[in-house]
Amino acid sequence: MAHIGHPCSGARIGTLPPGMSTDPKSSFVIATRNRPDDLLRTVESLVAQTVLPGELAIVDSSDEAPNREAIEKLCADNGLSLDYVHPAPRGLTVQRNVGIDRTDGDIVFLIDDDVRLEPDCHEQILAEYAKWGPEIGGVRATPVRPARPSRITILYRRLFGIGGWWPEASGRIRKGFYAEGVSDSAGVRRIEYMNGWFMSYKREVFADDRFDEKLAGYGYKEDIDFSYRVSRRYTLLQTPAARCDHLKSDAARMNSHELQRMNMANQFYLHRKLMPQTFRYKAALWWALTGLFIINIGKAIQTRDPGLVTGLVTGSLEQARGHGLVDPQYGSKR
Repeated sequence: MAHIGHPCSGARIGTLPPGMSTDPKSSFVIATRNRPDDLLRTVESLVAQTVLPGELAIVDSSDEAPNREAIEKLCADNGLSLDYVHPAPRGLTVQRNVGIDRTDGDIVFLIDDDVRLEPDCHEQILAEYAKWGPEIGGVRATPVRPARPSRITILYRRLFGIGGWWPEASGRIRKGFYAEGVSDSAGVRRIEYMNGWFMSYKREVFADDRFDEKLAGYGYKEDIDFSYRVSRRYTLLQTPAARCDHLKSDAARMNSHELQRMNMANQFYLHRKLMPQTFRYKAALWWALTGLFIINIGKAIQTRDPGLVTGLVTGSLEQARGHGLVDPQYGSKR
């Protein structure tokens, strides 16, 4: 690939101190659940930006919000307008849609609650938008710690079409609906996907596309689903000038069996939703799952966690029998 040049409660607070730089046309949205310490650290990196966003919406479905007062004070002291929504309806896709509706910036940034932005990350993303015309729909940052897998690993993942992260990858979605992610690049890249821990879009894209609220819980691949749909109408970019570190919190995660089971349900649902249902595309999905199964056997042996295999097998068999989406945390099927 060539390089190229809901009803919720909330309160809005924050007044910009004299001499501080802000961009009133940008909004940040953070959907969170039961990760108060991670959330606080993420907001700390946000208020340390060289250019502050115009507003921040935190949509919190946690049982409690122990750090809310500290976050409100942090934002007020740094001049960042805050809309803290708690309690909020549960579900990542639902919460993101709530945050989008409660903000009005021309550029909407959606970040996870366990990230750390480099100080000029926001500024660099805005600079990239300024270079483009109406064709641009979204811009994402590049990881601070880019994955650099071995050549054998890359070849294996490309052979089975199961995607992954490596430098100068294609940035495209394979026929099995797996993304080849650009972990790092020498220049700005066109991509067909964005990862939910950091992505930004022009406000106008939400007029025709929203996050799919059928995807339950933390919404595996809800980010690639949304961004891929947007990429059919707009240009999406990733810039190495903006950096963000995904710290990958272990808090509030499901066990490996239920996680793999839900992942399979979402994978089949999105493949049916977005990919042509021809023999070639269906075969690509099952071929990818074969490669993923082999990898998970190795991981299960290494970590002594059989759920990595049992969940994948259970989920694949359920989907082969026509089961719909599942929410393992509540035992529901749809």
